[in-house]
Amino acid sequence: MIVQTNNNILTKDQEDAISAFLSSQPGNTIFQSPDFYNFYLSVKNFTPYYLLLYDDKEHIAGVMLAVIISETKGLLSIMSSRCVVYGGPIVQNDNPEYLSKLLNSLNTSISRLTILTQFRNFRIWDENSIRVFKSNGFIFHDHLNLVIENRNSNTTLQEMSPSRRRQLRKGIQSGAVLKPATSIAEVKELYDILFNLYREKVRKPLPKWPFFDQFYSQLVLAGKGIILLVYYNEKIIGGIVSPVTPGKTMYELYICGLDKEYPQQYPSVLATWAALDWAAKNNIPHFDFLGLGKPEIPYGVRNFKLRFGGEQVNFGRFGRRNYNIMYFIAELGYNILRKFNRI
Repeated sequence: MIVQTNNNILTKDQEDAISAFLSSQPGNTIFQSPDFYNFYLSVKNFTPYYLLLYDDKEHIAGVMLAVIISETKGLLSIMSSRCVVYGGPIVQNDNPEYLSKLLNSLNTSISRLTILTQFRNFRIWDENSIRVFKSNGFIFHDHLNLVIENRNSNTTLQEMSPSRRRQLRKGIQSGAVLKPATSIAEVKELYDILFNLYREKVRKPLPKWPFFDQFYSQLVLAGKGIILLVYYNEKIIGGIVSPVTPGKTMYELYICGLDKEYPQQYPSVLATWAALDWAAKNNIPHFDFLGLGKPEIPYGVRNFKLRFGGEQVNFGRFGRRNYNIMYFIAELGYNILRKFNRI
């Protein structure tokens, strides 16, 4: 039996049951947790959906947290809406029957509300699971990632390239200071840097301010995330926003640095190091960069990240176009807007 929960506050019993199941599964991540469901619930343009699979004994046997992200509202919202599943679903023993039931339910009840459904994998799925995804209309696409085993700061530092260690040393010697955000005002200052970066250089959609406001208010203050800042002359010049699966993995969700304005401080390098160092000191053994792009496409960010060491992996992504014609029109419009720096 599958129970769907969307846009409703979870009861304490539901939260406890989901958390208990997830804690027993090796693939558990913060992105499938009640914490993230509640976080999405508080952010405009993010609509979370929980699909909970129960076995014959009425115990949870599968969990999938999907979120519909919409850039607009109204009649045309579906044209800018995508359904994304980060690090899931989580299914007991990778049972293919359970997995298929969750995917089928996703397709019939949620995917029809968006032009695209995408699974952003944090693991390598076995062949049986891949066949289940394919049978439910999902196509596997190669997508690289970088994961660092980060058990202590000294070892992580030695695995970096010599040039990266030199930049880190120079940045610290110049007077730059690394510290966690301790106020919403600091988070807003970091967001303003991110906003300008995405508007002028990245040219991809960036969540609006409430996303970061609630990330700090809900996840950081609950110990399920951290925002680290790079200060120089009492000014924020960079930082990183990182969700955390306690005791397991820290993730690079958003990162920025005023590298052009402060070339001797290397703020983007220091922001990444701040996260690696914080993770090691807080017993988080892995750091996940959450993406190096498609292997066949040159990507400058990939070169930047690889110099921190770690293992390059290809977890890939599963994607499904729910409405082909609308997807084509939306993609065309998106590319035109990028060309004219409108996003």
